[in-house]
Amino acid sequence: MLTALALNGLGLGGESESSVPAATGSPSASPPSAPFTVSARQDGDDGGCTALEDRISSPRDRAEIVTGGDVAGVVRRHHGARAGELTTELTVEGGTQPLTITSIDIEPEQPSPAPPFSGTLLCEASAGGEPKIQLYADLDSTRPVFLNGKGSADRYFDEHVVTLAPGEQVNLSATFVAAKGSREFRLVVRYVRNGKEGAVPVPAPSGSRYAVTGYAAEYKAVYSGSPNGGFRLEDDSRPCRWSPAAPC
Repeated sequence: MLTALALNGLGLGGESESSVPAATGSPSASPPSAPFTVSARQDGDDGGCTALEDRISSPRDRAEIVTGGDVAGVVRRHHGARAGELTTELTVEGGTQPLTITSIDIEPEQPSPAPPFSGTLLCEASAGGEPKIQLYADLDSTRPVFLNGKGSADRYFDEHVVTLAPGEQVNLSATFVAAKGSREFRLVVRYVRNGKEGAVPVPAPSGSRYAVTGYAAEYKAVYSGSPNGGFRLEDDSRPCRWSPAAPC
């Protein structure tokens, strides 16, 4: 499965106990000195698509994709990004003292989105789950922030805070959406403890990154997941089956 084999290698997930084989990178973890722990992971069965900037031309890389081998390595080498949207599960666990999380900031690596990736598209069927706290962010915007939900203009952390008791665990689901461009970004949790403000980064798994791209109108190659666990090359180079906006 692409999601189960490649997402952590993309930097799109991590877990405090063990990384989802969305590749083989070490899981994300907050610094040891932080007053609480925060980690990110990507579920292995949410399906969807991953886009690469260029077409896969290496016979070795093509073989890995078709057979369902080291897809994570291929995606990582070609700087892939989730297409359309990226959903990341965040787990925050309180330390020895109570504190309040006042915001989770999105810090793009670029001031504005780059064009969508249009090289290779790898897709498989989706299956969902229901998170505890839902956050939504539009990465096409100049200054993306978390909103109350898709279609909402209300900033989540203008109306909400997350209060952590010692040892308490809170799960959040953050969905990052891109329709027009591609973006790499960082996540930073800001908090108040004993009247003092602080910040803790949410690192992606080792050797990976947080990134999302809109769908291109057409790709140099489109692969879809096959029953044998690998991927098959599609005849149509448009993302018709996965992107509602595709001109098909």
